[in-house]
Amino acid sequence: MPAIDQRRRITADRRAFNHYGVVCPFCGENVGPRFVTREHLDVPPNPPYAATVRCPRCKEEFEVIFSADAVRATERR
Repeated sequence: MPAIDQRRRITADRRAFNHYGVVCPFCGENVGPRFVTREHLDVPPNPPYAATVRCPRCKEEFEVIFSADAVRATERR
């Protein structure tokens, strides 16, 4: 079960996300602003700080936390 929880929250660069450079951790589909279901304003540094995304292919929901240091969020699996 821990592997599933880890995939539900990924860190990505906001610019990569805006250009659909972030991939779904479940199926590898590129996702971006069009698939945001909720923006989170309570996690620093700059609003919006995170977004809940629903993948168009597998319909899984996960959270993308924006940061300057992207951590494997732009790598296709």
